[in-house]
Amino acid sequence: MNFNENTDDFTADLIEKLKEPEYRREWLRLAISDYTEKGNYCEFFRCLEYVIKSQSTVSDFAKQINMNRVQLVDILHGKTKAPSLITVSKILAGLGFALDLKNA
Repeated sequence: MNFNENTDDFTADLIEKLKEPEYRREWLRLAISDYTEKGNYCEFFRCLEYVIKSQSTVSDFAKQINMNRVQLVDILHGKTKAPSLITVSKILAGLGFALDLKNA
């Protein structure tokens, strides 16, 4: 197997695991936690992309949340820096989640 086949296998396995609600919730919780600690924007939105792909296609998801597909892809691939909190909330809501505050 070459590297691309390994990557494809990993991605397919991950997307399959992300179909489980509890795994998906924990995955996003860890992604958000990691983002707040390290500030790696691209990594966080890549995690969101995997979750989206576990539920539907990116195009269908963009339609579902009433967002332009190109705009969503640019966000997920790090081409759009610092999308608004409203946009992030919209994406999370489309996945069945909401931002929540807790005491530090």
